[in-house]
Amino acid sequence: MNFKKNKIAKALLMVGALSAGTAQAEIVFNGFASIVGGTVSTDALKSDGNGGTIPDDFNGYEDGSFDFSQDSLLALQASSDLGNGLSVTAQILARGENDWDPSFEWAYIAYEATDNLRLLAGRQRVPFYMYSDFLDVSYAYPWITPPQDVYSLAFDTFDGLAAIYTTNFGEFDTTFHAIYGGNKNEMIISGETVESPKFENMMGMSVTVNRDWLTLRAAYFQADMDIPLQNDGLGYLSDAWSATPYSDVASEFVIEGNSGEFLELGFQIDYNNFIIVGEYTDLTVDETPIAGGESMYIMGGMRFDDMLVHVTLGATDKALDNFISHVPTGADPALDGLIAGTQGYIDDAKNEASYVTLGLRWDFHDSAALKFEYTSYSDDINSDNDAGLFRTALVTVF
Repeated sequence: MNFKKNKIAKALLMVGALSAGTAQAEIVFNGFASIVGGTVSTDALKSDGNGGTIPDDFNGYEDGSFDFSQDSLLALQASSDLGNGLSVTAQILARGENDWDPSFEWAYIAYEATDNLRLLAGRQRVPFYMYSDFLDVSYAYPWITPPQDVYSLAFDTFDGLAAIYTTNFGEFDTTFHAIYGGNKNEMIISGETVESPKFENMMGMSVTVNRDWLTLRAAYFQADMDIPLQNDGLGYLSDAWSATPYSDVASEFVIEGNSGEFLELGFQIDYNNFIIVGEYTDLTVDETPIAGGESMYIMGGMRFDDMLVHVTLGATDKALDNFISHVPTGADPALDGLIAGTQGYIDDAKNEASYVTLGLRWDFHDSAALKFEYTSYSDDINSDNDAGLFRTALVTVF
């Protein structure tokens, strides 16, 4: 792994800072890593501006090249038991796609209030999905990364408070995970990098029920959103519509005080050598330029000694409301051009697609696994966007 010395030093300094002033508390370190290589095959080629074409990309991988940075990562986690039910945990994560710049993924204090109730404060994971607790730990699940159309929200952590309560209902072990907080980290929304978004008053709960080989899960979250527009893209469209008689359209590009809702349902059957996992998500973000809709997958796998063969079927259906349907055409060439540009954005935001992933996992070591996957992606709107993605990964925990 090709790390730059200054980045290693930066990570070590941050980890070292955790131990300052805690001479009496033992600090436990562990971590995980994924070294992933992949390439994509697509039929779509883009113009290079000189009469030729350049390879298209899919999920960050380019046609015609084998990339080892896109999904590769390394994480180091430090935790310390301070006694009397109090503990502190921090996780530093460096991703290849971010040039291996380390950042704090987790940084929270936990308090075991009772045998059944755990309280947390600080930066932690939002329990959006079935695999949220170990979202980046590829060793913990069959795939190289979880199905991306389902695991597709712009963020997965928050700063705030959480409560985890475990109990039994008859023979069912049940966990309630409630949160309240927000997120202001830079993220990509509708294809644009937003430096200072605000997701505030984020609240919700996940419920997980387990009995022997069966796990059932449901989650619901909502948040208030303030997302500043950039100087191009959505900001340009908003300014252009503000100068027309149909200035109400401009508000569709402004995200101030809007609310978003997220629903997830999931299940897992892990019986003898068979495993079946499925998840369904529904994102609602009305009166915003963010496409909402449904995504789902179901995975079936079978174990053969230290190998797991699995097949995943997935689909997504997301779209924006056609908020310019009331604007007449043919009255003004400039307005017609604006309508066409806006309609193009609405059409591009629409996503109706399906995919099939074939995978093999080989647990050749007690703490490491080798994985191979091929995903065939079909765009139900434009077949030029169909693609095939091959990836292989060495994943480990330590």
